Amino acid sequence: MKTIRLFFLLCLLWTPVLLRAQEDTTQNDRHYPKHEIDSAMAFSPDFMPVFYDVIEPHWIRPLYLKPVDTSMAQIHQYDPLFKNYNLCQDLGIPGQAHQFMNFDFERELGFSMITLPYPLLWKTQRDVKFYDVQTSFTNLSFTYGISTMYEFDATHTQKFKGVTAAFDMHAYSNEGYFLNQQARNININALINYEEPAGVYGFTVSYIFNRLKDQDNGGLRDTSLFAHAAADALTGYPVKSEYGRSKIRTHDLLFQQYVNIRDKKKRYYGTITHSFQYKHLSTDYFDNNFDSTFYQKNFYYSTDTTFDTLRCYSIINSLQWSNYKPMDTLPSKKYFLRAALGLMHEYVNSKWPYYVDNTFTLFGRLHVRLFGVMDLYGRMAYSFGGYNNNDVVAAVGVQWMIQKKWDHRLGGDISFYRNSPDYIYDSYFGNHNLWLQNDWPKQNTLKFNVFWTMMKYKVEFNYFMLHNIVRLNSDFQLFLTEKYANVVQVHLFAPIRVKGFGMDINAYLQYSSSEAVNVPLFAFKASPYYIFNILRGKLKIQIGMDLMYNTLYYADGYDPVMHQFYCQRDMKVGNYPYWDVNLSFRIKRITFFFRAGHVLSGVIGQNYYLTPDYPAMGRSFQLGINWRFYD
Repeated sequence: MKTIRLFFLLCLLWTPVLLRAQEDTTQNDRHYPKHEIDSAMAFSPDFMPVFYDVIEPHWIRPLYLKPVDTSMAQIHQYDPLFKNYNLCQDLGIPGQAHQFMNFDFERELGFSMITLPYPLLWKTQRDVKFYDVQTSFTNLSFTYGISTMYEFDATHTQKFKGVTAAFDMHAYSNEGYFLNQQARNININALINYEEPAGVYGFTVSYIFNRLKDQDNGGLRDTSLFAHAAADALTGYPVKSEYGRSKIRTHDLLFQQYVNIRDKKKRYYGTITHSFQYKHLSTDYFDNNFDSTFYQKNFYYSTDTTFDTLRCYSIINSLQWSNYKPMDTLPSKKYFLRAALGLMHEYVNSKWPYYVDNTFTLFGRLHVRLFGVMDLYGRMAYSFGGYNNNDVVAAVGVQWMIQKKWDHRLGGDISFYRNSPDYIYDSYFGNHNLWLQNDWPKQNTLKFNVFWTMMKYKVEFNYFMLHNIVRLNSDFQLFLTEKYANVVQVHLFAPIRVKGFGMDINAYLQYSSSEAVNVPLFAFKASPYYIFNILRGKLKIQIGMDLMYNTLYYADGYDPVMHQFYCQRDMKVGNYPYWDVNLSFRIKRITFFFRAGHVLSGVIGQNYYLTPDYPAMGRSFQLGINWRFYD
């Protein structure tokens, strides 16, 4: 924390010096014409185009490069939970467990010990970004919250002598507001990509480290006390666990190498790609004053102390042929066919619970473009051997480009997953939970999607049909949804821009036929703002607000021992408006912001929950700085 404070202080001290040195000129480039460049600071212009896409560890596909967002519209949404396009239920502070309010389903290839409830925080290889940059790009962000919150983000990517390197880091610390509420985590990933000058051989190495240390109080013992503001301070409310601690660590290493096959006449016959991946997971939960009354009604071992662990690692190798290279971008031709076919082997070794086995997976991908306006695509995978024997993933889709200038598209796709539940639902051995070899049937999930997009506007309809889904109930016992569950969903995302005025709208209308899938009927976020220029356009000021609301529903509860959300029918949450206000300033590449969160806290009652028993974050204040460099 001392290092972060020192960095923040240096930023403030150097800001006036750098601002006096900056002047405007223009430069033409192949992506964006006439962008501002610093003449006095030629080593770091105001703007240079930087593009990115995420890589796939085994489902290799052509890249679809998108520009890095350098606008100031969402600069105050410093945490992923606050982003307009994310609607989540959380435990009261960022950095802890959360899950999306809008239902969705997607499954990666291979074995899954546990699905950790950190979708916006926990990075996997599918979140690692590959950057297309002219020279280098650096982005630094620091946020300080009153009284004990720090958040730091750093991104650096550079291109030199055929090498593209990237580094991303996110660090967060929050001491919380209630008893035993704390989150400290760090996420680091690094990537190096190289292709030798002849273009025959290339490789990519990427590494991810995730670590979370939190204190989870299990929620309030009595929510009626909080509703009536019975305590003088938030630390005065009794909680279910005053000593619960979690520590989770993951390591994820990917080495991907490829050889392009050409004959003496330089004719191309495809690319052979080998991918090696090592993944390691370690989780610990400790509580030396465990009160089982508030965790489960039926438990295996009665004790006041619990120390539950998971230890698991996997080694994955895949070999595939494709008629494109791993870092290829989509061609602009009117007609093309892109195909890939491969075999993956996964060895899994878990000490607690015990599991050692091997699984093989055949997989393929196809992408066809017709007439320059229609794209047909599909993929399929089948696993045999081990816990994932007979698992299937299949998807087909079509897109029609109505108008290229506005990125105006119409399309749809169908996805089907037949997969084994997470292994902890089959076999688990803890101090208070025990089940061995449940032999659940395969989970079946069908998703049908139709969408319309133009620029960044999007309207879509989703239909999900689920069968044999395994969940935890409020007694912390497993149950199987043998009846079919249906989820219908309409989604709107609208980034409105009219001169200096803007507003991002993200809204979902949903219906679920099963108590095993809990979603609010309606949930939305809206972020209106206005930007105006002063000092001859050298200073930009943004005034805005963020609004969030969802209807009442039986949101999933959370069990910190198992690190899982569970179904419950005891407490509804929602029907409470959340209102944040913000003020931002930008000079050249530097943006400062002030954010006041949940300004209505306590004004219209104290029934603000996103997850049962866990009050949402109350009134809060944050100051932040964001600084970009193009060297």
